[in-house]
This record gives sequence, structure tokens and C-alpha cells, in this order.
Amino acid sequence: MQTSRIFIVDRNPIHNSLIKYHLDINKIGQVSNFPNGQECLYRLEKNTVPDVIITDYDIGNYTGFDFLRKIIDTYPEVRVVYFSSLADPVLAMKLLDAGASDFLVKTSKLENGISELLKNLKYILKEVIQ
Repeated sequence: MQTSRIFIVDRNPIHNSLIKYHLDINKIGQVSNFPNGQECLYRLEKNTVPDVIITDYDIGNYTGFDFLRKIIDTYPEVRVVYFSSLADPVLAMKLLDAGASDFLVKTSKLENGISELLKNLKYILKEVIQ
């Protein structure tokens, strides 16, 4: 079976590390972390293209929409999953309409949100790897 490549983009180093930790212990892909959108885009330009990017909405130098547009315009095969503390259903629908694959909310108990993220990510990766 092909190993998937996953990028995590989150300005919060604790969230970034926790997501990577859970992906690693569940053996879900080869994971790389980035503290902001600019570093992630730099890696993409160096021809390291992931199957999925897990990103927060607020990633520093880019808004969630700007980041999404940059990804899907250049790398339409990459799935973008938002994992954000913004519990805004209108924002979520707009991002999904713009091309995001999923939008999940970080709950007050981050572990619960990560559990939901893992479940949805496994489903997305089944589609990607086929």
C-alpha cells in the first residue's frame, strides 16, 4: 500500500505537535509540520507535494481563503482539510464551496477534535490512494 504524505500547518506549536503525534501513533502517513503557510508553500515549490494538507484557518501571512486558492490553483490534486477553532458554519461552507475537502472544529477538548480529524482523514486518504 502506498504511504500518504500529510502536511500540517498550524501557528500553535502545541496543536501542531499534537496532531502530528496522533497521526504518527496511528501510522497515518508521512507527516511534516509547518508553523505558517509561507513555509508550507515553499516546500510545495520544492516539489514535495502531499496528498493532504491539514491547516488552521489563521496561519499567519495568509488567510484561509488565500492559502486554499494558492494550493488548489497550483496543486489541484492536494486535499485541504481545515482544522480550526473557528466554529463558523458560514465560513466552513464558503471554504468547502471554494474547494476544501473538509472543515472540522477544534473542540474545547482538543483530543475529541483530533479523534474526529483522524476518522475523516482516513476516509479522505482511502479516496486519494485508490
